[in-house]
Amino acid sequence: MQEFSYKVTNASGEISSGRLSALDQRQAAASLQRQGLIPLQIVALDGELDNSLPLAGKSVSWKLKPKRKSLNGATGLQLPAFSGWVDKLPWRRPGVKELAGFAEDLGLLLKAGVPLNRALVILVELIEKPLFSRVMENLREQVKEGSTFWGALRMHPDIFPPVFVGMVRAGESGGILDAALNRLALYLNGIRELKEFLVGAMIYPLILTLVTGASIVLLLAFVLPKFAAIFSDMGVALPTATRVMLACGNFMQAWWWALGLGLGGIIFAFRRFYSHPQGRLLVDRWVLRLPGFGTILIKIDLARFFRTLGSMLSSGVPILESLQVVSGVINNQIIKQKVAHLQEELRQGAVISKVLAADPLFPSLAVHMIGVGEETGHLDEMLEKLADMYDRELKVTIKALTSLFEPLVILFMGLVIGAIVVSMLMAIFSVNELGG
Repeated sequence: MQEFSYKVTNASGEISSGRLSALDQRQAAASLQRQGLIPLQIVALDGELDNSLPLAGKSVSWKLKPKRKSLNGATGLQLPAFSGWVDKLPWRRPGVKELAGFAEDLGLLLKAGVPLNRALVILVELIEKPLFSRVMENLREQVKEGSTFWGALRMHPDIFPPVFVGMVRAGESGGILDAALNRLALYLNGIRELKEFLVGAMIYPLILTLVTGASIVLLLAFVLPKFAAIFSDMGVALPTATRVMLACGNFMQAWWWALGLGLGGIIFAFRRFYSHPQGRLLVDRWVLRLPGFGTILIKIDLARFFRTLGSMLSSGVPILESLQVVSGVINNQIIKQKVAHLQEELRQGAVISKVLAADPLFPSLAVHMIGVGEETGHLDEMLEKLADMYDRELKVTIKALTSLFEPLVILFMGLVIGAIVVSMLMAIFSVNELGG
């Protein structure tokens, strides 16, 4: 047995210290965690600190990075002088994949008995993005100074979303931070897989649409005007279809800048209109009524609603607080209003299944499954099963729509290009008839 001195924090954020006997540092950390304490530092009485801990069967060495000049006294975030605007670039910030990896690695370290403070030190060395690495250093400093982990995460709202902070807070308060981080990693990986599927499914139709538009513009603006000069020199009376096509081509050549400005103006006006609460409400209501596309958006938000709510409930977050976080991850304002209404009804003592049953947006199967979950006390499991079910339905719907969209785009491109070619052939035939 060896003597260790320790520094820990509890769920209320109170710092305490003491001594205990254990075979090694890991056993000491496990003993403290069983008491509901969060180890901040464990040091052998001889003053030596073990600088390596097993991670997934491997020994990972760590060392502190040199501190940079602090530009943010409020949070203590160490930033170099040139990083202010650079760190705002989207590709420099951690995405869902990096956040999921961070939660998974941190949960693994905590489960292995590594104190939170030292686990953050190890993760600083494993993270590749400089901004995220500096955030990890800041988290370690705040935890070392006595802050709760969720409180330190809350100081970086641009990095860690509310659902991340909420699940960590529940896990830390309940003494099951490692389990909460593992659930959080599963939740983030599920969100990432759905997002990657949606992006992958839309790449080919998008490329096909761009190629179609570029081909039509090329023919009208560059190919047809070449023939126009030839027909004009010959003094041939062109067919109506040919004159219409040539007029379109000449207009695009002469007024391309006006078309560009008009398109930019439409986009700017739409963004201004959509940024207004009432405008966004009208657009979101109209989008949900679109055939096919509206169904996809509803399923995306319902899957996100069920998965987020189920993950937070399984982590021990109260349902009213969970709904507040869920409202932040939903994009459509109509569905967000329904979540706010649900939250208000639950605050007055209503049952979630009965409130959802009165709303036609929620299918009856989902309402019945939620009701069974409430009766059996497994609401979180039912919600996660519903999320999986909607993910599968969403993938099937998107595959069906993309398989229908692709031939429609090809057919449209063929008809337009065919009309252009036919108009040119009609002009050539008219020239031949005049020559005969």
